[in-house]
Amino acid sequence: MNVGLALLTLLPGRAGGAETYVRGLTNAFANGDGTELTTLLLNRSNRSSFPSQNSSHLTSVCIDAYRPGDSSLTRLIAMTAAHLTPRAIADAVPSGLDLMHYPVTVPIPRVAGIPRVISLLDVQHHDLPQLFSVGERAYRRWAYDKAARDADRVITISDFSASRISAQLMIPRDQIDVIHLGIDHDRFQPDGPTASIPSLPERYLYYPANSWPHKNHELLFEAFTMIDDAELHLVLSGATPSGSVMHKADSRVRHLGSVPADQVAPLLRGAQAMIFPSLYEGFGFPPLEAMACGCPVAASQIGAVSEVCGEAALLFDPTDPKLIAAAIRQIIGDADLRANLTSLGIRQASKFTWQQTALGHRAVYQAVAERPR
Repeated sequence: MNVGLALLTLLPGRAGGAETYVRGLTNAFANGDGTELTTLLLNRSNRSSFPSQNSSHLTSVCIDAYRPGDSSLTRLIAMTAAHLTPRAIADAVPSGLDLMHYPVTVPIPRVAGIPRVISLLDVQHHDLPQLFSVGERAYRRWAYDKAARDADRVITISDFSASRISAQLMIPRDQIDVIHLGIDHDRFQPDGPTASIPSLPERYLYYPANSWPHKNHELLFEAFTMIDDAELHLVLSGATPSGSVMHKADSRVRHLGSVPADQVAPLLRGAQAMIFPSLYEGFGFPPLEAMACGCPVAASQIGAVSEVCGEAALLFDPTDPKLIAAAIRQIIGDADLRANLTSLGIRQASKFTWQQTALGHRAVYQAVAERPR
């Protein structure tokens, strides 16, 4: 079987967890854990991001006819043009594909005559519409919802997401496959150096998250002001929250901005704990990555986080700053709790591998390709 993996709408550094998903999956495919052959369909912006992944199981083709753009407006124009004139891009797709998988959801390019599998990671635009502009909600309904409804099969990444997709999009639950994602166990492991970033506090909580509204920085800052521990700091990484949100942070909050990927694990190893107050997650990589590094985790009980963390995290209600603060006090003040969470977390994280993720995808591909259409 030759599966086309459509990555035309993926721009490196802008897709968050979706990009982590694609990279982990393609690495596993390259190692032979997918079907006999996977053909990556790349654009001119991301083709240099996959140079080392060509193998006997994985090859790549750059579709120059698709111009991905470099801003929200130009990306939307590119996707609209591809929707209105699909033939120009489809003609550049190599022949011989048995199935097309769209791991970043948007069904570009459209190739007639072969089955389509769509990955839809969540339906946050339906569950938390107040966090999206009118235009963004309209775009997601067009690009995501329709793609999922038209697909031969939908892949998602947690039971939580599957239930929400089924409820919001009226897709029968038995047409949705849940495949948990993996983490990079070569990078995220207990043994290794701690961070050597200049003036990094000695005692800190770590929260790696971009400044999207559902990441809940504002309530986290409010909760942290309730912590009466002058030596404990809150260290953040990712895109900087807006000035109005950062205004609520006290002097013990340090924002590192975007840190190199190889510094995340050292930051986790040196942290007292990870605090993860997200209001919505279809999966949630950071808590698992922290667990794999031996860092105890206090995390939101909302969305898929509790499903992924199991009993290996201290869970709390992230909608109440007082409850966030209580969780911080508990995990910082109880050394036995931290030791227990560290032990449980290492075992929990070991269950999530990219090999298992790839094998799950292979099973879906085979079932779809063999089914009469």
